[in-house]
Amino acid sequence: MLVQSNVLSLLSASVSALKKYEDEVNRLNVYPVPDGDTGTNMLHTMQSVISEVSKAADPSIKGVSKAVTYGSLMGARGNSGVILSQIIKGICEEAKRSDRFSSDTMIRAIRRGSDVAYGAVTKPVEGTMLTVINDMAKAAESLSGNGIRPIDLLERVIEEGRRSVERTPVLLPILKEAGVVDAGGYGLVVLAQGILSALKGEIVESGMSEEANRITVVEENAVEESIEYGYCTELLLKSNGIDMKALETQLDPLGDSMLIVGTPELTRIHIHTNDPGRVLSIATGLGSANDVQINNIVEQSKQRNQAIKNESSHKEVTGVGVIAVANGEGIKKILLNLGVGRVVSGGQSMNPSTADIVAAVNAMPNKEIIILPNNKNIILTARQAVGLTDKEVSVIPTGSIPEAFSALLSFDSEASLEDNIEGMEEAFENVKTGEVTYAVRD
Repeated sequence: MLVQSNVLSLLSASVSALKKYEDEVNRLNVYPVPDGDTGTNMLHTMQSVISEVSKAADPSIKGVSKAVTYGSLMGARGNSGVILSQIIKGICEEAKRSDRFSSDTMIRAIRRGSDVAYGAVTKPVEGTMLTVINDMAKAAESLSGNGIRPIDLLERVIEEGRRSVERTPVLLPILKEAGVVDAGGYGLVVLAQGILSALKGEIVESGMSEEANRITVVEENAVEESIEYGYCTELLLKSNGIDMKALETQLDPLGDSMLIVGTPELTRIHIHTNDPGRVLSIATGLGSANDVQINNIVEQSKQRNQAIKNESSHKEVTGVGVIAVANGEGIKKILLNLGVGRVVSGGQSMNPSTADIVAAVNAMPNKEIIILPNNKNIILTARQAVGLTDKEVSVIPTGSIPEAFSALLSFDSEASLEDNIEGMEEAFENVKTGEVTYAVRD
């Protein structure tokens, strides 16, 4: 019973850590497709593990290992969840051979976890969580035979895992293009860090105990790419025993990202395809299809990208921001190049409302905002917006676009709001403008 209780405690700490960073891991997800669910899939897999371990009838190392393996297979979701289940399977295969989880056992277990995961993937790609678990295994093996304590061994392994995650953009170009590290690898290190925190007796209810343990993540970008196969299709196949290699050969022409794991009697199938119906037809011809999941990858990708864009637009930044009112694409482009953060459409005879300006202010990431109305009829409207937002807003009463250009030449986003107002007002007040226009009367 002690083994079962201890394992549950470590697993709970691991899940607690991943819960805290679930959204962050999801946002990093751009490979193999940017569907933004890596963190959620890994979390679902681990929660299934906890469920199985908590009701395991055999509390021995062998019994608990069996429950962990079964739970990870039953709960596996997506590429990341299925690969995680195979890492777990390998670790448990080695763990159940020992009476206690010593450093030597841990070294062999991590290596076995890496080997089983690589063996499950038809076409392994470096720069993913496969690379990270392999680097962690190498780090563990380098410490073999030196008498290191299991807790110190795990700490060293996690350190290498963190470095491996930070190297993933070098190995996988799509990560470098998007400015992110691999999501699955990051999630794997988060899970391991949760276990380490529990072993150290640290508080893990809110995730990792120290912010210093976080991995350096470049600001993530929304990734637009052509998705060849539109449906992530998953199911659990129960049968009297199938030829798993033959099934791989049969499904391979239907898509990519294929993973077929488990046993001949209980087989987890994952594939990205344009014909999920065909996949299900093949599976049901072999046995009983259970836990069927079909997700639209294109829609998931759109939702992920939109969430990142929305978050970026609401993320507060330091420095002063500028909003200008203008009409015409050419003028708007010049204003943006001069440092304006957002342009509200409007001008002579087409004045924007106060609500339009307030919406623009709230959409800016800055806490301090300067508004350039660029038309005498819009100055009062802009000033009415000042008291309708929590941000500190000032209006520089520019009456024309040339005055705005002159004011912006004195704008410094890093200077204080007061200094910017003083400099910009002084600059535009020296400008004289004239217009050539059509007369409305004789």
